[in-house]
Amino acid sequence: MRSEAAMLHHHDFLSRTVSTDREITLEALRVFTYLSRRLHFDRPIPVLQSELADALGMQRPNVNRAIKLLETKQILLRESKLGRAITFRLNPGLEGGRA
Repeated sequence: MRSEAAMLHHHDFLSRTVSTDREITLEALRVFTYLSRRLHFDRPIPVLQSELADALGMQRPNVNRAIKLLETKQILLRESKLGRAITFRLNPGLEGGRA
């Protein structure tokens, strides 16, 4: 498991990467910002898109589109399905600009 300092550095790098990528939409940025406080690099966490949509005041299709973009950019890694939730984790492989 990574040290807390290393994880904070990695999170800062990932946040900077997302916020400076011109292809990341405002909706995707909102979803990332919200999820980045819940998700981990080393273990998947279940995410219900309906709860995410409610929390952010967004429509579910827009949340879905934002998540797909974050997955395409390999910022979020889809792990598995757990009931109605999909488990995601942050991509630890993006550190230093490597995917």
